Amino acid sequence: MTDRDSKPCRKVLDLLPRFIENDFSPEEWAEVQEHLPHCAGCRQEYEAMQRLVDTLETLPTLDVPASFKEAVMRHLPAKPDKP
Repeated sequence: MTDRDSKPCRKVLDLLPRFIENDFSPEEWAEVQEHLPHCAGCRQEYEAMQRLVDTLETLPTLDVPASFKEAVMRHLPAKPDKP
């Protein structure tokens, strides 16, 4: 049984999205690679994320009108100015 509340699991689970996208430091890569073979819960989470990414990459790209971004942005709350 995996303890997902353990410090190593929490750290690896936090790193997984970046790991899937190949956006990690060498140290983070080593930490995830060391942890996954020994932790079924984290390994299952990694595999589920990877399947989702693989599925999303097979979806067709949609063509949207150039005005789409402007229309969406008009409906979002304004960002507060930075001090």
